[in-house]
Order: sequence, then structure tokens, then C-alpha cells
Amino acid sequence: MKQRIVAFFNLLHIGMVYLSKFMMVAMVLITFVNVVLRYGFDSGLIWSEEVSLLLDVWFIFVAMSLGVKQDLHINLSLIAEHRMTERIDRVLTIIRGLIYLVIGLAMLVYGWKLTALTMSSIMPATKWPAGLLYGILPISAIVIIYEAFADLFHFETRDVAVDRYLSGEGTLKDVTGAADVRP
Repeated sequence: MKQRIVAFFNLLHIGMVYLSKFMMVAMVLITFVNVVLRYGFDSGLIWSEEVSLLLDVWFIFVAMSLGVKQDLHINLSLIAEHRMTERIDRVLTIIRGLIYLVIGLAMLVYGWKLTALTMSSIMPATKWPAGLLYGILPISAIVIIYEAFADLFHFETRDVAVDRYLSGEGTLKDVTGAADVRP
């Protein structure tokens, strides 16, 4: 069961990397086209600001959850590495995992409430529910919570296999662990 959960989140991680790439390209293209239309032809896309904002918000929260997996968030070095004992390092790692867990739980609870609350509001240009803007919060929170648990309980998450796959060198079987299963 744990292996399936790890495989699911590894596939989700890969999907989120590709989604973030798509969102960044789409945001740049929409903004570029709107600038060309506005300054070159005195017109523009009335929906471009809302869609760019939606892509930006989603990109930020996807990147936040990916940053937890890759340990890319800002860290403060309060103790010089040469003075850090293994025990202190482990305690600080546990504290970091607990902080990630609390942040993830807060994002899940309040993100869910915010999304539900704003689903009845409509964005003026696109006529989309405003809750779409915040719908990524609970999804990102679930990934952060999983990564916090994986870090706290030392799950074998196959991060190297995920990185190899994203660089074009690995396979999905390596990512999901299907290569390890013998009939």
C-alpha cells in the first residue's frame, strides 16, 4: 500500500512539473499577445489579466509543493555545519517536517473553505467561478502534507528516479517501482 501511495505522488509530482511548465509558457504567451495587441493595434484580450492571474496563482502553489519535495525553500543555518551533531540535525529535520505539516494542514483547511466560499463569485471577464483561482490550495496542501510525512517517517520516495525521468534518462517503471516487482 505504501508503495502505491509513493508511486501515485511521484506521478503527481511529474505531472505538476509539466503543468508548471505549461502554465509558465501560457502566461508568457498570453501576456505577450495582449501587449502586442494593446500597443500595436489599440485592442486587447479582455480576459488576459484574469487568466494570467489564475495561471500565476496556480504556478506559485504548484512550485511551493514541488519546493517541499526538493527541499528548495529558504533554510537558516543557525549552527555551523562542522558543529552540527547527528542528533541535532535529526531534531531540526523533525521540526522542519512538523512545520511543513502544520502549514500543509492550514492550507488544506483554509484553502478548502476559501475555495468553497468563492465558488459562487464570478470573475467579470471570463465568467469563471472565482473559486478556480484558489482550487489549487487544497491540492498543493495534500502534496505538502504527504512530503512532510515522507520526510518525517523516512519513506523511500524514489526521488532519484523521479529526477532521472524528468531529465529524460529514466523510465516511469523506475519512478513507480514497477521495475522492482518480480512475478
